[in-house]
Amino acid sequence: MDCAFRNQLEFSSQEIVLEEENLLSLILLRVPYMQLVSLKFVSKRWHYVITTPHFTHLLRNSIPHLRATGLFIQRPVYLRSSDEVYFVSLDDPNTRSPFRTLSFAHDPFDPEKIRILQSCNGLLLCSTALYRPKELRNYYVYNPSTNHVETLPEHPPGSGHWVRYVGLIFDPSKSIHYKVIAFDTTSSYPLPYVGNFYIYSSETRTWKASVESFSPPPGANFNGGVYWNGCIHWVNEMNSEIEAESTVSDCLCFNVDDERLETFPRPPCGVRSASRRSLYFGESEGHLHFIEACPYATSLSVYEMKSDYSGWFLKYQIDLDPISKVFPEMTEHKAIFHDKNDYAVAVLSLIRRENFREDPFLVLEVPGKVIRYNLVSRSIKMIWDFSVDFSLEKIDDWSFGNFQVWQYVETV
Repeated sequence: MDCAFRNQLEFSSQEIVLEEENLLSLILLRVPYMQLVSLKFVSKRWHYVITTPHFTHLLRNSIPHLRATGLFIQRPVYLRSSDEVYFVSLDDPNTRSPFRTLSFAHDPFDPEKIRILQSCNGLLLCSTALYRPKELRNYYVYNPSTNHVETLPEHPPGSGHWVRYVGLIFDPSKSIHYKVIAFDTTSSYPLPYVGNFYIYSSETRTWKASVESFSPPPGANFNGGVYWNGCIHWVNEMNSEIEAESTVSDCLCFNVDDERLETFPRPPCGVRSASRRSLYFGESEGHLHFIEACPYATSLSVYEMKSDYSGWFLKYQIDLDPISKVFPEMTEHKAIFHDKNDYAVAVLSLIRRENFREDPFLVLEVPGKVIRYNLVSRSIKMIWDFSVDFSLEKIDDWSFGNFQVWQYVETV
């Protein structure tokens, strides 16, 4: 066959495939969905195919379930040590960390201080210069699985002078795009104050203001937001008997699609004291959890929020005595806490794996070690030893229970 004729035939075949919408859709569905954003700009036809409701439906159905396979750990920021990120594998101890330092950004204020602020379904929200005000920092969205990083543009002029919160939203089952929200206020004084939510979209690459301003109620807390059910949730700190026993639904959440600040029931915790500590607030496989230590820290109570927001229910009750017998460090270092009757234990994460027909488990920190506790079989095993990375440090020096921890989810 003549070479020129063969090349012409192959080119014609490619044209036929790329012009046939169904065939093109099948090909594009096999492209990593985080790269589809750039493919929309190949041509008007490709843009049309990728953005049709039919293609979006097929794309969502083709996305595999997300599986947390590790934890990223950073020291508390006030220690002013290296901002190295430690990696704890939840399954295979030989699994290497996707990265060791966040070296993708350089800030003249503090070039070595790059922090993880939040993880959300495989993406990390990061910031430089955590010692300067939030409004003066640089923000990045980083995918450790692909080593792809995007620098966020600054807030639009007039967005306010004090940033109370910056958070990440990414749900690949709904969209290939992520969003970042920032809550800005026009006053630095305590409540009451008025603020606006600003929403950044990776699709438009621009910030926009929410449709209305908000004045949060007294006691509102905008630290440690957790994404679940299309909203960012915050749990208020309970500092008194009156607040702890209150049944008022005054925990806040921001509905991103409707751009509304809403409330949801507070966890059913009792009186806050040195012997009753709120230990964990997080999400896994579409479940929102809150974990607290019971009086004298002899057990852990795991609460789960109902999907209709009608309230919390007790999902698990974990007796700490059997765990302390395997890891006597929990008893030897009780003095770490104010109440010396407490076991030395901190909750790092709760991992659900029903989508993979695996048992759920807790990841706990005990002095010098990280352990995995199976919530069904109650089996225990150590998955990380602090002496490997903190070989010459004393237990009292690494601020027990105050590590910042984020789930690692492989995504493309």
